[in-house]
Amino acid sequence: MKKTNQRIAAAVGILTLGISLPATAQDAPPESPKPAAKEAAPAAAPAAPTNNVVLTVDGTPIKENDVREMMISRYGRQLQQMPPEQLAMVQQQMQQMILTDLISKTLLLNAAEKEGFEASEEDVAKEIEEISERIPEGQTFEDFAKSAGVDINRIKSQIADDTKIRKLIDKVTEDIKKPAEEDVKKYYDEHPDEFSQKESVSASHILLSTQEAADDAAVAEVKAEAEKLKAQLGEEDGKSFEELATAHSDCPSKAQGGSLGEFGRGQMVPEFEEAAFSQKVGEVGEPIKTQFGYHIIKVTEKKEAKKMPYAEVQEELATNLFEQAKGEEVKSYLTELRNKANIVNPNQPVTPPGESLLPKPAQEPLPGDAPQQ
Repeated sequence: MKKTNQRIAAAVGILTLGISLPATAQDAPPESPKPAAKEAAPAAAPAAPTNNVVLTVDGTPIKENDVREMMISRYGRQLQQMPPEQLAMVQQQMQQMILTDLISKTLLLNAAEKEGFEASEEDVAKEIEEISERIPEGQTFEDFAKSAGVDINRIKSQIADDTKIRKLIDKVTEDIKKPAEEDVKKYYDEHPDEFSQKESVSASHILLSTQEAADDAAVAEVKAEAEKLKAQLGEEDGKSFEELATAHSDCPSKAQGGSLGEFGRGQMVPEFEEAAFSQKVGEVGEPIKTQFGYHIIKVTEKKEAKKMPYAEVQEELATNLFEQAKGEEVKSYLTELRNKANIVNPNQPVTPPGESLLPKPAQEPLPGDAPQQ
């Protein structure tokens, strides 16, 4: 069961831009120049990113840079890892989700300022101090902001806005009471699946790929190499499993010494799963073959299926239910704000109160979250 200290933020779709933002104006580095055809006309210079108004919410503009910044802040790492064809498929969906979140944040910020909530210099300084504690050693807050390409005044402004919103949320939820013990126990009894720990293992592997093996003889060579690596693990002066994985594995997990982390049944291909769940902890099995190649597997931990006792989850469950109740209260409050809002697209007529300019975002997880084999 996961903690929900950010449940309210998730419920209303708020996301701070924060210190993690990289440079926002360029999005992606330019491609290397290609040789021009003979006597070809000079290529036109790429258009500079614009900062036009996308929407106004009760007169407050949401600009392209606002969408761009949150896009990079939330999905920056995923965007960098996606191939172009995949990026083209999900980028519009990401933009729609972000614009919806920006509308929510604007509504809450406007309401907070209307209620008279302010962010003092002390509030902002305290938040910056907390951020600074997470900055790599040897860098100041100013250095890190500069290296990320974010103006420090922009960061301070965002911190101030989020502080006002948090104060508003505290007021909106001030009447929400912590759940009674009998209500916590009732939830536990009525939702057994949420407190069931499924069987799982933690394992590392060394993969020698057979994807490029042209015939049975080439596959046999890969198998022989896998058996040779396995044998090295028993030698007194041999390298560790992690060292061999880093040096020889064809799986991206080699960057973590071959570690695949924790996984349950149904997450790996059948041959791999059967081997991993049948091995003893600390044991390195004989090479096994899957569609990807030959794997040498080391199991590092096993967890048996069990139901978590009520005493172990009671405190966290009570906190979760309390945060969930506050989240629902904020969500209801935000719905009221949206129903009264005047949301305008500069290129379209004014939308009736409560109607969104965007289709509802899909709820499927973004690509790239599946565990690696």
